[in-house]
Amino acid sequence: MVRGVRASWVNRLNGRIRKDAFIPRRNGKDDDGLSISQPAQDSREALRQRLSNEEGVFCSFVAGSAREIAEEDVTLDVCPDPTERDPYHSLIKGVPTDRNRKLVATRLAQRLADISAIYEPPE
Repeated sequence: MVRGVRASWVNRLNGRIRKDAFIPRRNGKDDDGLSISQPAQDSREALRQRLSNEEGVFCSFVAGSAREIAEEDVTLDVCPDPTERDPYHSLIKGVPTDRNRKLVATRLAQRLADISAIYEPPE
């Protein structure tokens, strides 16, 4: 699976993905889950368009590894959620978005970051 990330969410010293890449937005747009997709062998430009990622920076991880992540009473899942723009779209479900569960969300985000790596699409 791939997720569009900001360049600032990649540690410049070691290339690791920062947990910020998996922290739900406060505006409610991530209440249904965190958007991800399958790479589908798309070029960087095609992925940039499909994932609405202006910076063209992506991370990748294995869906099964995300499903093994649990904290307290929360277990993550990866569910298909195709859209008109992205037939490969999926959601990471389970990361809490309410403020009183912020610590759990932060720990889950770190664990997602730990299983992720920079994704370099084919040219």
